[in-house]
Amino acid sequence: MHKRQINQIKARASTILRLVAGCVLLVLILASCRKRKESIATKEPLRGRTTAFLLRHYEDSKLNYEWLGMKVDADYITMGESQSFKATIRMRRDSAIWISITPLLGIEMIRMMVTADSVKYLSKIPDNKFYYVGTFNELNSKVGIEMDFDMLQDILIGNAIGLEKDEGRFRSEIEGENYLMISKYKRKVRRVVGIDDRKLENDTIVINPNNPKYQRTIRKMDEDDDLIISRYWLEPENYKLVKSVFNDLIRQRTMEVFYGNFEQNDGQTYPAKCKIVTISPKMQQELSFDITKLSEGKSYDFPFEIPDDFPRKDSL
Repeated sequence: MHKRQINQIKARASTILRLVAGCVLLVLILASCRKRKESIATKEPLRGRTTAFLLRHYEDSKLNYEWLGMKVDADYITMGESQSFKATIRMRRDSAIWISITPLLGIEMIRMMVTADSVKYLSKIPDNKFYYVGTFNELNSKVGIEMDFDMLQDILIGNAIGLEKDEGRFRSEIEGENYLMISKYKRKVRRVVGIDDRKLENDTIVINPNNPKYQRTIRKMDEDDDLIISRYWLEPENYKLVKSVFNDLIRQRTMEVFYGNFEQNDGQTYPAKCKIVTISPKMQQELSFDITKLSEGKSYDFPFEIPDDFPRKDSL
């Protein structure tokens, strides 16, 4: 391989390396972006539905699988820079996620193996070959967020994060051509935000961290408390998730996830397009991917051999 090609691979792959570390973390790092609609047009006004009705139909619409394989085309944008890459993803439900990334010339540069209790990462980038073995807890401690294996699987296949069957935690309404479910505010959230959950108009909720009410609320919080507002938009035909928004009021971060281009596979509906946008006070990131091929039912191998000459790194 020519030196120029190697330099191109190194330059692009180094950005992809940061992405993939963030891709696992990105799922739960909360940030914001402007609203983009991907809804299904309806000829008649939507009928009001109870929260219990929507949760029941959403559960029926979720993608169920034991084994799943995907090929995706992805784009990553941050700080005005954009990178494109292809990835092969293999999953066994509640067990493992295997990812192979080829950013340039069809040459694999990154391989990952994620399980419920471990994260393995192999960099094949020229002059930057190494491997990393860690846990979700170690990654969480480095970035100050909470994530788990189930959340990563859900976001890849279009299932909602944190949309539980307990209808008492949510309220429902109609917004445009979709149904909207909102997590009910805790009393402390109302104090910090200054409005209740029935008066939300924007996807991004901005508060002043210097506000005395906010400061008093933070001081009184327990370690396990959070100030996170979750919202979910369901289309009215199959009750599939088309959008979700998570506002972390403590860390001033919001994450929006969009799904669209729904297709059929073995009698099930899945989103062929996904976009994740996050904004924190220091950074804005966007990850978009199109599923170009999806297969269910076939069992997969998850090869992850570490060459003897690859050094181990303690962090990504």
